[in-house]
Amino acid sequence: MAQLVLKFKDVEIKTYKFDKPSITLGRKEDNDIVIDNMAVSGYHAKIDHIGKNYFLTDLQSLNGTFVNDRKIVSYKLMHDDVITIGKHTVHFLLDEEERESVEKGELDQTMYLDTRKARQRSKPTVKPQGAPEKKATEVGVITFLSGGEGEFELKKKLTKLGKDASCDIVLSGIFVGGIAATISQRPTGYFITYTGGMAKLKINGQTVKETYQLKEFDTIEIGSSKMQFYLK
Repeated sequence: MAQLVLKFKDVEIKTYKFDKPSITLGRKEDNDIVIDNMAVSGYHAKIDHIGKNYFLTDLQSLNGTFVNDRKIVSYKLMHDDVITIGKHTVHFLLDEEERESVEKGELDQTMYLDTRKARQRSKPTVKPQGAPEKKATEVGVITFLSGGEGEFELKKKLTKLGKDASCDIVLSGIFVGGIAATISQRPTGYFITYTGGMAKLKINGQTVKETYQLKEFDTIEIGSSKMQFYLK
């Protein structure tokens, strides 16, 4: 079982066991790891245990999340990584059995993702004369983390998720509604709405009963299906 050791200026505050599928870190009291510091956002970051691997995601925090002194957006954690949030550090430790399985790995070595910098690098430095100026558009994407396969671009004004074969993203599970949720594309972003079924809609581990505006790297759960939203 993985452990997280919370420290402040190299002084150990508390050790947490990773005994659930996901944990959140932040200043608000309902986080799994509460970091009481004004430099820390209310919901700063989260870690998901998927298969044999652990993935750290920054939840659009104000001051960013760092691993081994490098700013990340999404990162596959390795044994002895040091996560920096505000003025605190969190040491990520795996037991010997997990360490071996992660090192053998089913996935490639971790990629550092800072989408803002990547987008800046991808922009041309010189605009050709006479070329019309085009506004860059980002398309939302849903990718399965578990309980399904593939990824789906949200190009339609309304995308349906559910058990019914007519849905754009078909989910499995006896408690999943025919149309369990919809994602609408609006000028201000992408919005998900729970529409029915016994399987509840959860965003980042929290049940959502009303319309919710999706943020990049939000985790969506309906029944046994776990997905992530990002912009492409």
